[in-house]
Parts: sequence; C-alpha cells; structure tokens
Amino acid sequence: MINFRLDSEKKVIQVEMMLKGEADTIKFQVGKYEIIEEEEKVFIKVSEIVTNREWMNVAISNFLPEGKVEVPAKYRKALDIAL
Repeated sequence: MINFRLDSEKKVIQVEMMLKGEADTIKFQVGKYEIIEEEEKVFIKVSEIVTNREWMNVAISNFLPEGKVEVPAKYRKALDIAL
C-alpha cells in the first residue's frame, strides 16, 4: 500500500497501491461509506467506488452490487478505533 486516506467526517476513503504484475499504481476512491450493525454483525457499506482500472470498476459493480462487506469479528475493535 502506497497511500491510504480516510476522512471520517466526510466518510470518504482513498487508497493507492501497487499490485504485483501491474506497471502502475491502482487507485481506489470510495465516495461514501457507512458502518452498519445487523443482528450482532458489523458491515461496511460503500458506494461510489471508482478505480483507475475499467475492468475493476466492472468487477466491483458485478460482484459487490450492494456495496456491503461484513467485518470479521477480530477486526471490529480496530474499526472502532480507526473510525
């Protein structure tokens, strides 16, 4: 990971990373996120995800249509501290 920015007031995340086999860095921007608790589970719901790779934009829209990912229990405390 080259760069990580999280703005908890605006609920925006920006990540820049270099993946093995890639010639250039990959940039992700989450235009909005929220933390959701449902039935004793915690989720991060993200929207407005944009990358600088068209194929990733397509994959995200196909495989993460709801934009909701469960946070494993072992990371919940770290999530509370970070946000």
